[in-house]
Amino acid sequence: MNVVESVELSTHIHATESELKVVKALLNLIPPQLRSGVKIVTSDGKGHYGNDIKTIKVQLRGEDSLSVVKYIFSMIDQLDREIVLVSLSSRFENGKLYLRFNKQLAYNGVLRLDDGDDVIKAVIKLNHWVLKNEGVEKVITRLIREV
Repeated sequence: MNVVESVELSTHIHATESELKVVKALLNLIPPQLRSGVKIVTSDGKGHYGNDIKTIKVQLRGEDSLSVVKYIFSMIDQLDREIVLVSLSSRFENGKLYLRFNKQLAYNGVLRLDDGDDVIKAVIKLNHWVLKNEGVEKVITRLIREV
């Protein structure tokens, strides 16, 4: 039974940003061997002041989602891993772990937690039965320690 059911990665592309660079930043959260096979969904929108904003989203399920989570935890530094563990109560709700990463650093291949506005959001949906049997802290700790 897979501990991770799905992963959704999303971010905004502001009118002042290069779409190619933002897509690259988003894809840098995915293991290299999976990047070419993902489907990027784009939607158009408007900002608070009427400016054009696109939203891009990638969703992975099954084994691919587990690979993405392991990859993310392997790419963040030890301090960020510890921050995830100590802030679990504010990052976990209804079976989902919410993480935010600095978009500019992700473009350069560096994954760093960030609580700002201009981020790449990761929503990790965990298996209900595994959570029920083991508890969220044990599941997340195991995922972090496996890398």
